[in-house]
Amino acid sequence: MNRSRTSAWRWLIAPTLIASALLSANALGAAEVEQNGALFATERSTDGEPLVLTGTGVARYRVIFTVYAAGLYLPEQTPENAILAPDTPRRLEIEYFHTIAASDIIKAANTKLETQLSAAELERLRPAIARFHALYQGVEAGDRYHMDYQPGRGTELRFNGKPVGRVSGGDFARAYFGIWLDKDDPLSPSLRDDLLANVSD
Repeated sequence: MNRSRTSAWRWLIAPTLIASALLSANALGAAEVEQNGALFATERSTDGEPLVLTGTGVARYRVIFTVYAAGLYLPEQTPENAILAPDTPRRLEIEYFHTIAASDIIKAANTKLETQLSAAELERLRPAIARFHALYQGVEAGDRYHMDYQPGRGTELRFNGKPVGRVSGGDFARAYFGIWLDKDDPLSPSLRDDLLANVSD
């Protein structure tokens, strides 16, 4: 097995991730993350709910490798203490810049969830986490995942814009979006700060 492929999951959980919020609006009203040209529209909607781009970040591993770009969407004027609330719709978009196997994405997510959740919480959410992880497929440069949380309906995963499945539960959504947005132990504090750059305290 290719050595770079076997270590790819480490790119996704490395504590040395560096994020930069680069929100430069272009003539089409889109916001562009400058590295590698990943574009994020300034407005989205989920289940008819209008959402606005609150920030973007680029995650790098050991400065050299640009792993992915991410953008977060929330209802306008959502306060920071409500971003993971069960009644707050949200979307996280991630565009990848390298080939990464689904197993690496899943391993990285599980590794972070194990540090964020108590043993009891992890056991309670394990079936939902497993259902969500079964939806993943490997990515290549330019592929994008959307995670849309809709209160009362659950978290829908989209791959390059195409729905691939949904997992119900506000508690699951809080835990899974918490990989990036948890206040106390996010994947990368700097990436979290950049995703929430335009969120009020």
